[in-house]
Amino acid sequence: MEEDGQLHTLGLLEQLRDQRKSLWGTSSELYFRVDKLLNQLANPNLHDIPSNLQIHVELWDRYDKHIRWVIAATSSIVIGNAAYDVAVSVHP
Repeated sequence: MEEDGQLHTLGLLEQLRDQRKSLWGTSSELYFRVDKLLNQLANPNLHDIPSNLQIHVELWDRYDKHIRWVIAATSSIVIGNAAYDVAVSVHP
């Protein structure tokens, strides 16, 4: 009876090892995919917002020195006001 318990425990350890291996591949693959996307965002040749969109709704850092996000860019005052209202409700 005791031998069966040890074999069962060893079987569980083998299953855990196999699951760990599959998870490592998934998490490391995800890490490299996210890293690749972040590097693309850091590209200085990334397209900028068109200059004909005069109304921008921006989220600035807490010191008002740098724009963190451009939430909306539009030439429509109605869309700009709606984007502003939503931005304020999400980021008070």
